[in-house]
Amino acid sequence: MSETMMNGLPEWASDPQTLTLTEDRYDTLPDQVRKLIEVIDGNVIFCQSGTPEHSDVCRRLANALEAAKPEEPCQWVSTDIDMYFVKRRRLDGKLSFRRPDVLVYGCIERGGKVATTDAELVVEVVSPGSGYTDTVDKLAEYAHEGIPIYLVVYLDDEFYVRSIREYRLDWPSRTYRLAETHEGVLELERPFPVSVPFKELDG
Repeated sequence: MSETMMNGLPEWASDPQTLTLTEDRYDTLPDQVRKLIEVIDGNVIFCQSGTPEHSDVCRRLANALEAAKPEEPCQWVSTDIDMYFVKRRRLDGKLSFRRPDVLVYGCIERGGKVATTDAELVVEVVSPGSGYTDTVDKLAEYAHEGIPIYLVVYLDDEFYVRSIREYRLDWPSRTYRLAETHEGVLELERPFPVSVPFKELDG
């Protein structure tokens, strides 16, 4: 045990480098630690747990997308899984990944890792404390990675869905443009047609 840990302080209090991760090092972490963090350029970002309503909206939206997707082309819908960045990958081995609330992606080999090049649509549900990350940081990161559609779900003060902003990628500039602000019902044409009334997301 390190001297820092023996003094009751976490190791990173005296050695910030312990908070940086390569992909190999991340893969060795126990699941209960992995689910608490995201990583950008090897730097660990601790994630706050969402409210029960946040979790329910994510699950219901994922279920609606799953039910609407066509048989072909092969697509999967997942919640809260690691999505590894490709364009941001560093030569020194330090990784970058986010864990979107909902992700639609092209089918990959079973047991494989999902990369941003697989992603067709990502969704983040804004929680207290996550607004800047979801609407600024991830807006830039997901666009730079070339993800075609980004949905940002806003909840009101009582945790009901208030609106959903649909951003579409402008490929030449690798930035998002606000395509639609959905109110009352989410209507999408891509990556496949789907209509989801907000009342179904609220339960």
